[in-house]
Amino acid sequence: MDTFIENDLSEQEVDITSNIDFQLNKYNDLEYFSKKQIPEKALFAPKLFVSKLSKFYESNLDIPLLIYGVKGCGKLTAILGLMNNVPVYFPEIEDKYDSRKTNNIYYMKILDKEYEKLLVYENLYYLNIDILSNSNEIIMYIKHIYKISKGRSIDGNIKIIVISSIEKCNIEAQKYINFILDKLNGNTSYIFTTTKLNNINTKIKSSCARINFGHLNEMEFTKIFTFNYKSIFPQKHFISNYLKNYYEIYINNHYNIGHTISQIKYIIDTTDITIDKLQADEYKQSLMYNIVKNFIKKKLKLSTINTALDIRKFLYTLLSLNIDLLEFCKILVKQLISRKINNTTKRLIIEKASILSSEFTLINKEVISVESFIYNIIHIIYSGGHE
Repeated sequence: MDTFIENDLSEQEVDITSNIDFQLNKYNDLEYFSKKQIPEKALFAPKLFVSKLSKFYESNLDIPLLIYGVKGCGKLTAILGLMNNVPVYFPEIEDKYDSRKTNNIYYMKILDKEYEKLLVYENLYYLNIDILSNSNEIIMYIKHIYKISKGRSIDGNIKIIVISSIEKCNIEAQKYINFILDKLNGNTSYIFTTTKLNNINTKIKSSCARINFGHLNEMEFTKIFTFNYKSIFPQKHFISNYLKNYYEIYINNHYNIGHTISQIKYIIDTTDITIDKLQADEYKQSLMYNIVKNFIKKKLKLSTINTALDIRKFLYTLLSLNIDLLEFCKILVKQLISRKINNTTKRLIIEKASILSSEFTLINKEVISVESFIYNIIHIIYSGGHE
């Protein structure tokens, strides 16, 4: 068999799968992003963007907004995080920081079982086009939103509707959004988001005020990161050199703030990879690339009880730190097929990855599927390309 990985005979003791008790919480209990009310200072949003959006909010969203920026940059979190600045949001409560309000998507609710992908909190509605299954479902939800928009709430409140990832709408769906914008009334305000402005219908763009969600500069990133985590992480992790390296991780993640924070948590919470150990030239690759590289070297080997439990522990650690398992698998496959293994082995790895990708949105315990995928990959590699 072709040389695959460097042998490492040292085995780490694994008593039990202790990490299985991580119930996949997205955030630490001490993080602001786990709270019902996210402070404005905690939002990873450029100061210029916050200033522009707040002005539209203070005028009660009197025109539709189209907010654009790269995937994962923090658009939605900022849109909802600043929602308390809109006077007509939950207007029965004048105090915008009243504990009965929420500006956090994880506290929004499903009110209609037929439209369970539409989240609601009081007079605020949120739909993510990216999680809808196909074009027919997209049209169905957009038509439902139009019905909602035609009348005020029972208590007379204006409805605020946020729709993200509208670049995923086909021509027909975008035409229906045009129709909705043509029928605008005083009952509803709209906010749309997109990662690709050039994929959006010209009429939608001309009907909305466009706001660019740019990336944070180093000073902004450092200030916001410190505000969020100074009481959570050990103080040694806030020295200037570390903060500078965190910003490099942010750049190498193409300004995806979710991936960035997850990877910083990884290097702080584990000993496999640390800021001190990373060489300067390794920053040319994302930290996720290095996590995968380290995983291949140390854990992707013929399973013993210890290594099998270690793989499970590793996956639960990734989940507990909010690292995307599907993204991990994608980079894992890319690295594997670039190595010196035969074409049959590469083909089988790609086939297994395709199956995992197609099933991923349908499963409710993703770690089990990923674990099975990894064991299949190990078997394929060590069998020389035989399933």
